Amino acid sequence: MLKLKNITKEYISGDSKVEALKGISIEFRKSEFVSILGQSGCGKTTLLNIIGGLDRYTSGDLVINRKINKRF
Repeated sequence: MLKLKNITKEYISGDSKVEALKGISIEFRKSEFVSILGQSGCGKTTLLNIIGGLDRYTSGDLVINRKINKRF
């Protein structure tokens, strides 16, 4: 089981903050097949990188097999 609860991801670019993900909550069941669709720049790759452990999220909870994984 994989669950994302209120996941946000922010990047700092100079003096401004870019919100790549804004409060994403989704749950995947065991052996479920899903696709992620959306326009260019909407955060699809960022979401997949967070799920795969390649990127850290700014806030929220990532739960894998009922264990909350820490951001750091």
